[in-house]
Amino acid sequence: MLGDIAGTAPLREALETTNTLLEQVLDELKRVNADGLVTVAQELRAVRDALPEPETARTS
Repeated sequence: MLGDIAGTAPLREALETTNTLLEQVLDELKRVNADGLVTVAQELRAVRDALPEPETARTS
C-alpha cells in the first residue's frame, strides 16, 4: 500500500527496519524469559530439597 504513494520509500524502509529490530528484541525477551524461568525453577527445587521432611501422621 505505501509503495503506491510517491515519496514513501524512506518511511517504508524505516518501518521495515523497525519491524526487524522488534523481532530481534522479541527473540531476546523470549530467551531471557526462558532462562529466568529455568533459574527460578532450580532455586525453588533447591529450597524444597532443603526443607525438613514432613512428619507422617501418627495414629493411636
